[in-house]
Amino acid sequence: MKLEYPKEWFQRSAEIEGETEVGAGVSPGTREPGDTENRPIGTRIVFGHFVALWRRNKGWNAEQLAEAAGIDAEEILEIEHEPQSEPAPDAVFKLASVFNVAPKALMEIAGLRQAYSPKLREKAIRFAACSEQISALEPHELEAFEAFVTALTEYKG
Repeated sequence: MKLEYPKEWFQRSAEIEGETEVGAGVSPGTREPGDTENRPIGTRIVFGHFVALWRRNKGWNAEQLAEAAGIDAEEILEIEHEPQSEPAPDAVFKLASVFNVAPKALMEIAGLRQAYSPKLREKAIRFAACSEQISALEPHELEAFEAFVTALTEYKG
């Protein structure tokens, strides 16, 4: 099994966990429908990258995005930097409106809806794999960002 999370994510997670015991998750088939505590956070990493890069692409800070969406700036920062934290469905819906993308697609990427689209997942993985949290979007980041926005916009799930 290969873990595809950035080193910084592991470091932040270790700091958050402190001295608590860490498990490997639940056994297959033991998750109850609607159980959000045990959902994988991989898509939330993608969601956080997307929010941050969308904001940066517009030249906005977290406060400006929060104001446009009608949510707290703290929630924007939590989405961007804490993938283990589940975003509020209302916040994701409001962000979808600001981003002008399909709310169902953004809910899926935020880990709040069961994944239905292999194409969307493929675009999400490609986007996350080539996006880094740096000050300006590089051409390859912009290309992946635009392809991912197109996939989110065209989502029919």
